Amino acid sequence: MLSANDVARCEHWFDAHGLPYFVEERHTRIQRALRPGVVALWGGIALSVAVVIGFGSRLLGARGAEASALAISAAALVVLIRGLIVFDVARIAGWALRHAGQSMRLLLPLLTRALPFLLLFITFLFINTEVWQVASSLSRARLVGALACFTVLAIAFLWPSFAGEIERLGVEMDGGQLQEICAGTPVASAAREIAAEPRLAAQAGDIRLPRLQRSNLMLMLFITQAVQLLLVALLVFGFFCLFGSLVIRPSVIESWTGSPPHYTGPLHLISDELFAVAVFLSGFAGL
Repeated sequence: MLSANDVARCEHWFDAHGLPYFVEERHTRIQRALRPGVVALWGGIALSVAVVIGFGSRLLGARGAEASALAISAAALVVLIRGLIVFDVARIAGWALRHAGQSMRLLLPLLTRALPFLLLFITFLFINTEVWQVASSLSRARLVGALACFTVLAIAFLWPSFAGEIERLGVEMDGGQLQEICAGTPVASAAREIAAEPRLAAQAGDIRLPRLQRSNLMLMLFITQAVQLLLVALLVFGFFCLFGSLVIRPSVIESWTGSPPHYTGPLHLISDELFAVAVFLSGFAGL
């Protein structure tokens, strides 16, 4: 069926298409990184970094809550960097970004249909006094926390549909579909051989991917969707920053929030309150 050279070409194809977990060497490396002893080791490293950062910030005069927040952030950063490296997220994200760029021509018609209705709905929130009072009262940390909540909700909404799509992958595939899907890949010849044998074609439809490889596909879907959602959120953010700077006068902001608008930077183009409202509503629009 496949020679060693064919397998090497397949693995190179997987790498180039954002599927590193389908490469045996990387699959084995990730499994080793997920062993309990290795996980415990890196958990200890993250805890040690948190303790050092916490004590160091206390010695520099930080308050208890600030020191705890810095310690937790440092530990989370260590875990995040370790996860990004182990799970080869950069390679998958690179493919997703290239794919998003290639599919932009398909995304633009969707945006032109959906974005006007979305902006029409959200604009009523933008000129709402309570939204300005809530958003402008949030600290930067709480604003980031609100965006994190939107992100968690979006993942919760998308997870079941993505999981269902991956579970159905290949279940109803016949030999003709297998040939069509594999055309132009290193396994095109093997797909033709499988399609010529009804018994092999039936077995191919019953194959289930291992959990780690299903996770690879799930991560690809999430990153691809996140790129599109980020584009929508940035468009909404830019619209409200421009619209607000032209229409919402400082006296109106003061009457809504109870205090004069504050500006960061010398140009005084976008107030801190307008920035907070635009960020909050663009995150809501992305959700």
